[in-house]
Order: sequence, then structure tokens, then C-alpha cells
Amino acid sequence: MTGTKQYDVVVVGGGPAGSTAASFLAKAGRSVLVLERERFPRYHIGESLVTGMSPMLEELGVLDECERRFQRKTGINLKWGKDPQPWRSDFSQAIGGHDHTWHVRRDEFDQLLLDNARELGADVIEEAHVTEVLTDETGTVTGVVYTHQGTKHRVTSRYVVDASGQSRTVTRKLTGVTWQEDLRNVAVWTYFEGYTPIDDPYDIMVEALDQGGWIWGIPLSDNQLSMGYVLPADQLSEATRAGRSQQEVFEQGIANSTIARTMVEKATRTGEMHTARDWSHVSDSFHGPGWVAVGDTAAFIDPLFSSGVWLGTSGAWLAARAINAALDNPKDADQALGNFDAVYRRLYDDILAYVRFFMDPTRLREEYMERAQGIGRTYIENSRVGFITLISGVKALPELVSFDPMGEEGMLEVIHEVATAAAAR
Repeated sequence: MTGTKQYDVVVVGGGPAGSTAASFLAKAGRSVLVLERERFPRYHIGESLVTGMSPMLEELGVLDECERRFQRKTGINLKWGKDPQPWRSDFSQAIGGHDHTWHVRRDEFDQLLLDNARELGADVIEEAHVTEVLTDETGTVTGVVYTHQGTKHRVTSRYVVDASGQSRTVTRKLTGVTWQEDLRNVAVWTYFEGYTPIDDPYDIMVEALDQGGWIWGIPLSDNQLSMGYVLPADQLSEATRAGRSQQEVFEQGIANSTIARTMVEKATRTGEMHTARDWSHVSDSFHGPGWVAVGDTAAFIDPLFSSGVWLGTSGAWLAARAINAALDNPKDADQALGNFDAVYRRLYDDILAYVRFFMDPTRLREEYMERAQGIGRTYIENSRVGFITLISGVKALPELVSFDPMGEEGMLEVIHEVATAAAAR
């Protein structure tokens, strides 16, 4: 084993959440090490962003590069609920002035964020496998041991950020997880070339199926479409036991659709079929002595509204400010990290509550919009505006942009709301 190195913060995982936390901490002058187990660029699903990410991407300095590289996303086209016709929501309708975001190829997007963390001063080691979490006699996390190119390394730090995804490399034994049993879904997806766009070629398409589950269509370019079928895990298991392949399940889902099949009936499928479990969950705690959890390590919600990358990077943005404050004021660390935990959990709770409501495909469009209008703390008179403002992440921007981890104003209210919601679950 090599000699021990010391950093202010070690980030385990170089995906969007890890890269975001590392970038903001490095910008603040902290010494940061990112340990990523894979070699970038690497394939990943989760290709559609929301406009609520734009201020964060601008602060990171990558907004113009996203505009240059990726396909614009201007809204969402839904075939959902009792209404027989599809309905569209345009991002320009949301408060806040962010009229578009992007559909991204995650290998490129994640590489962009990780390279940006490097440029901002973080040390990044890829193909690094964390094998041990270091703790002191009080149980405080003090660093990690990792292997890289056959050599074992020991690194200590004042904080470790677990951004390792659902593997929960650091926090698996430090906090429990609550699974949302009603959202135990799986996704089966692939790619098509030469697809037929819907009315607005820059929209994401989301369609509920009468047989259960829903389909996404994400235009990654003028010629390439990502299409996936999300269905209950037990439904896929039943089909598999009956001898049907994942491809057959996917093809049957497309055949049962109204809009999705028209997008790909003249297209050519490219690449293999992919599958992943989309089991919504939340960690019992987002922080503890010497550690913080962000991204899918902390929480994941069904990808119905493309909220995954937004939730993960928003949590990382909050965490970076909380850690920075805790490093400056160790005696107030519990306050800073507690405030981070409360705000992050409220973002999660708001989206989870709405996804649960929306998952009932028997309601009218007006019902979906009115419920969205009532979620959160910002009063919006128009229900259509409230809907797109919520699902785009824009409604949360005032809390994200103005988050002060050492501020007490309003935090007792936040903590009370979170505790009340937790008690009701």
C-alpha cells in the first residue's frame, strides 16, 4: 500500500452528482479527490434533462457547451390520462425564463462534467475501486482505501461524499434505505435511427399504456431516438416465466401504444436491448459523521419526468455548499449538514408525491395540473404553468439558488415539514 494522502473531500463516483459536488468544492478552493470505478466515457441511461438544471450548469461553466453539443428539448408531449388526445406542455410556459434544456448522450454529458471537475482543480482517478471505508474510534468516516492499476492506496479526508449510485459503496452499512414498494419498476430500452418525430421534434414523448407501464421517446438527434418501456417488475417477471424475452416484451409494449409505434414503425433499430431496475428509494439519512450521500446513492424516483439527473445534481449543489460551510465552521457542521438534508429531502418528497399521483392514468389532464399547482411553496395561479414549473424543476430554483447552509431563517419550517411527511409515510 502506498503512503496515505490527505484531502479535504473524497468523492466516490464521477457521475453527474459526484462531478457536480467535486466541481463546486474545487471552485471554493478545497482539495478534492474523485474516485470513479469506470473509464469515461462510458454508457449510461438517463438522457433527458430538465430546465431547472440550467442555473447550476451555468455556474459550473458548461451551459454553452451543452448548447453546442446536444439536441434541444423544448417541452413534453404526453399521452396520459382519460383525455383521448395527446397534450403538450412547453418549457417556455414555466416561470423563471428557462425555455429549453437538452436531450443528451450520457457518455458525452458525464464526460463533460467530469472533465470540468478536473479543470476546476479536482484530482480525478478513473478505474479506481474503493475497497474499504476508514472510520475512527467514534465511527466517523475519515477516508477510504482504493485500488488502482493493481496498487492499493489509502486516502484520508475530512468528508467523504458517496456518489456511487445504487451500489452505495460508502454508505451501505451507514444508513438504511426505504424502498417505494408501489414504484418497483424495470425499464427495457433500445435505440432507433430514421424515426418519425412527433408534432414538436424537440419534445420528449411520454405515453401511458392501457396494459400497464409507460413508454418514453427521447430524440437524441434528428436521426436517433432512444425509446424505452417502463413496467412493473412483477409484470416483466411474469412474462419472463412464460418464456417471453425482454425484446418480445418491449415489442409488445410498442405494439400496444398509440404514438410510440408511429415514431418507430419506419425506423431501424440499432444496438442491443438494455434493461435496468428503476426501483424508487430514499436513504434514511443523507449525511452522518464524516460522510454525505448524493445522487442515486441518496435517492431515486421513477424517471417519468426525467428528474434523475436534476435531483442528483441539485443535491450535490446543496451538499457542496453545506460541506464547504462545515469545513469553515466545524462546530456548526451538524447545522449545515442538517439544513442540506432537510432541503434535499423536501425536493425528493415533492417529486415523489407528484409521481405517485400522476401514476394513476385514469385522471383528467386538469386533475394532474391542479395537483401540480398545489405542490410546493410557490403559489402559481395558472394550473398549466404550475404543472410545467413543477416537473421542470424550476419551482425548486429559489430554494436551490439561495440555499444558505448556515442560515436558520425558514429552516425550522422545512425540518418540521420533512418530519411531518416522514411520520405520515
